[in-house]
Amino acid sequence: MKQLKSNHRAKGLALITVLIIFAVLSILAVHILNRQNLHNSRTANIINNSRAYQYMYGAEVFAKSMLQQYFEQSKDKRVHRNQPWAQAPMTFPIEQNLGQLEGSIRDMHSCFNLNSIIMQPQQAASNTDDNNQSDQLTEQSHLPPVQTLPTPNTKVDTEFGEKLAGEKLFSKLIEPLISQSEVSPDALATAVRDWIDDDSEPTGVDGAEDYTYTGLQIPYRTSNTLLAHTSELMVIKGFTAEIYDSIKDYICVLPSDEGDINVNTVDPDKAELVWILLEDVELSQVQQALQELPEDGYDESSFFEALGGGKVSEEGRGRLKFNSKYMQMTATAMVQSGRAQMQSLLIKNNNEFQVVARHIGD
Repeated sequence: MKQLKSNHRAKGLALITVLIIFAVLSILAVHILNRQNLHNSRTANIINNSRAYQYMYGAEVFAKSMLQQYFEQSKDKRVHRNQPWAQAPMTFPIEQNLGQLEGSIRDMHSCFNLNSIIMQPQQAASNTDDNNQSDQLTEQSHLPPVQTLPTPNTKVDTEFGEKLAGEKLFSKLIEPLISQSEVSPDALATAVRDWIDDDSEPTGVDGAEDYTYTGLQIPYRTSNTLLAHTSELMVIKGFTAEIYDSIKDYICVLPSDEGDINVNTVDPDKAELVWILLEDVELSQVQQALQELPEDGYDESSFFEALGGGKVSEEGRGRLKFNSKYMQMTATAMVQSGRAQMQSLLIKNNNEFQVVARHIGD
């Protein structure tokens, strides 16, 4: 009897041991399978992202070719928003409809270049001279290759506390856009100026140089050079996410302090970009003129005729233009789980386009 109970007990222990071993092995197997699936997913994502990036770079080549071909064949004297490149974004199916490639082109003279805040004032020029220079830009521009573009000068020669023309224009532009903000437009404009210029002296009471930023919990210094991306505003004194979201569609960054605004590519909904350069003109007049854009765009005389009067303001001298040389292509490629986006800044040199800079991401 005792022998029988002992045998039953041994069998029970053996069964429990087997069950424990089985449970442990099952857990290990599930863990191994999960890790294998994770590795497979990671590999697939890396491959799909790589494929997406290749399509994205292909879009850049296609955009350059399309723009060059159009301007060579059309013989248009000016860049304007009635041209095919300015229409709705183009979308192409790729990878046998497993993904898509979307691309759009933006004229970078239809926004306010933040770096132009330090643009040196220009002498008054006749309307005829400005117009001739604008219309001849496409045919007579002989810019150096991208790799030899000169480094812009960020030195500003003004009296202490004197506001630059670019500061006044930027302040005027964003004032209605940030009406709910506690920070004044003038203070924001001055903070951007101090971030860009190459001196270490704050400009007036609203200025901010190294002393301001090195006193923060996470200290840093001013760049003392041109902005590379509009998102840099987020580290400049006074700017918040709300302010940035309010103004981001009106601003851009170019690798120079040029402040050209091309009347022919500004959307009527953003007529403020042109209006801030003018005197004795109502915003509604500018909006109407932009809505009635001629088929081949305005020149200076026809634009002011459409306005019914007005003139370029002192701050706007040298900024009101009717042609463009910088354009930006945005390409987004999606291949299954992979996604890539790139913004390529192109410069128009005669009818050829060269890449000046690339920004990866949104």
